[in-house]
Amino acid sequence: MNWGVISRNVGIALICCASFMFLSALVSVLDGFDSSFSPLLLSAILTMMVGIFPLVFVRRHRDINTQEGLAILLISWFLCCIFSMLPFVLWGGEFSLVNAWFESASGITTTGATVLEDIEALPKGLLFWRSSTHYIGGLGVVVFIVMILPSFGTVRFKMSKMGVDDISKNNYQYKSNKFVRVVVTVYAGITICSFLSLLLAGMPLFDAANHALSVTATGGFSTKNASIAAYDSPLIEWVLIFFMIVASLHFGLIYASFATRSFKVLKNPVTKFYLSTILAVSLLIAVNLVTSGTIPNVAEALRHSFFTVVCTISTSGFGSTDTNVWPTFSIILLLYVALQCGCSGSTTSGLRSDRVYLTLKAAWAQVIKMAYPTAVVQVKSDGQAVDREMLSSVSLYVLLYLILTLIMAVVYSAFGIDLLTAVSASVSMMSNVGPCFGSFGSSMSNFSMAPEAVKVLMGFQMIIGRLGIYSILLVFVLYRKRA
Repeated sequence: MNWGVISRNVGIALICCASFMFLSALVSVLDGFDSSFSPLLLSAILTMMVGIFPLVFVRRHRDINTQEGLAILLISWFLCCIFSMLPFVLWGGEFSLVNAWFESASGITTTGATVLEDIEALPKGLLFWRSSTHYIGGLGVVVFIVMILPSFGTVRFKMSKMGVDDISKNNYQYKSNKFVRVVVTVYAGITICSFLSLLLAGMPLFDAANHALSVTATGGFSTKNASIAAYDSPLIEWVLIFFMIVASLHFGLIYASFATRSFKVLKNPVTKFYLSTILAVSLLIAVNLVTSGTIPNVAEALRHSFFTVVCTISTSGFGSTDTNVWPTFSIILLLYVALQCGCSGSTTSGLRSDRVYLTLKAAWAQVIKMAYPTAVVQVKSDGQAVDREMLSSVSLYVLLYLILTLIMAVVYSAFGIDLLTAVSASVSMMSNVGPCFGSFGSSMSNFSMAPEAVKVLMGFQMIIGRLGIYSILLVFVLYRKRA
């Protein structure tokens, strides 16, 4: 591998992080030079210096191979998590080294889980930086890299493909330059529209800006200890529901819908499956909440069930009520949607609705084949036959995903964590959902009570979940092959 090429492009990713640190420092200035100004400024300068160093001493290359592209992706994410810790550590407060690692990894991976017991004690500059980590990770460090690379060519195309799931690539029928423009246009459009909508719904200016960054990235960081419940506003919740759904749809299809002035995104079978899942699970939970007496009022039950389901399946992780008191049936349904999550080609993580959709279709096709052995049964998606290699890849990914999630649950239980907490925390970290159930980390709680070693492991699991199992395994396979 050419480490010069890798270091140069990783440096560009760090410069992106430093730019948002400077922006957060500016927020601190506007707030009267609050206590986060010095930590943010020092962190920005240090991160910028480290990022610029390889740009000065390493020559620019126009091309990279697959191994180098994957290495750039993994190292960029990891180092951005490390350098994003700096403002937290320098500020102090609840941020021990381990807590800063957890919060940083949660931000960059858009998980939205927190270890903070008093979020509102943070100065505005640090609150904005916290939301900015979501924004950086949501769009993807790699996309930021391809936006500002001075050269054109295969570097952009290869690296842009690294940031897009295999299933979603067919829906991005654009050249590399337009690929970047499509993603950035949709991302910026959702941000602006959600910000203005939250303002009109009555959310304060600073809070609206922070929540717009979080909802676009499908993260879950809020500026309030009680998350969205602090506003006690059904209007704000329904606005967030709409934009969380939009942000978890395929960006290429959203762009095509506006470009062609059609409802192309709604005609996609995966989108239909995703929206149907939201509707079905939300209604089932609402019925369960009413019949169990947890929330007797039907309107309130529908409001909280839809909000919680959308927050979970879109991996946004906001909270409007304490889900720990919900019936077991509702919790099981939420665990399911936490595994499925949104669509490929969006800012969500998890198994993705595309894989679940194809897995279910493949399973049904196998049942038909068993019933009629001589029949020719094809699995189709959007009118096109899905080849066996894709189906095998999807099935293997689902299996590896579930196995790794189970392994991490067992590891967490070894630290004395109860079964429900261990399983739900593992699902939450792997899918980058944020809240879990049980002893800590519910929708209205935090992970401050988790053992230090568990917080460290959770940080790494968030990164694995965000980057995808195949990306990480492929790096090691290619490295062994080269060695």
